[in-house]
Amino acid sequence: MTVFLRTLTLSRITALLAMAVMVFPPATSVARAQSPQPPYALFEYSALTGSGNTITATEVPVVLGPGHTIYVNLTMQFNVDSAGNLTLTPGYPKVIPAPQPLIMSFMTGKYVGPSTIYNGGMIVNVSGPGVTSGGATEWSLSAGSGAVIYTYPSSATWYVGPLASNPLAARLSKANITSTAWSYGLGSAPYGNGMWSTDTLIGVSQVGNTITIVSFTRNGVDSNIPFDQVTYTLGP
Repeated sequence: MTVFLRTLTLSRITALLAMAVMVFPPATSVARAQSPQPPYALFEYSALTGSGNTITATEVPVVLGPGHTIYVNLTMQFNVDSAGNLTLTPGYPKVIPAPQPLIMSFMTGKYVGPSTIYNGGMIVNVSGPGVTSGGATEWSLSAGSGAVIYTYPSSATWYVGPLASNPLAARLSKANITSTAWSYGLGSAPYGNGMWSTDTLIGVSQVGNTITIVSFTRNGVDSNIPFDQVTYTLGP
């Protein structure tokens, strides 16, 4: 599991990102390394916004080495000369630590479903975390070895972080889902009923060694009230 730390000083983070920010005049080509070596920043996984001469990147992952990633918020301001060339304004970029991602909300491992459902034959494996757009952390679930074919969900992906940074933010908003009690994502079960079918909107929560998954979708229609739920327990 990746360990997320914030041990660098802001001055060192700023220096690191400043080296990565290069402004080129027109007609200049940029060659990007195929396989970057740490340290490097992953701006493609941040949330980028722009206003006038200022660009803001939030939840920028900065990879310092294997298993050592931190998150920062970055503001860049530019000057523009009469030839149209852009240069960084003195004092920029400005970097501050991003809020700590909620990456420890879930535990990886093998989980077993309730003994009252298919005689305890539902088995799933939880893995993560990864990083996705907006700085959200991503977790996944898949049916485990020996699981009954009716396991639900048999596959799922969900995201931990603010609702606004969830890749499903638009769908959650349309369903009027505002509760922060769950981490939201999508689940599927090939043999599921109308509440556990393809691309079901799910909410996931971990309490101790149990993980509860609820379905907010029935027959393809989302709701802000769960239609069904199942609780798995971390196995040996």
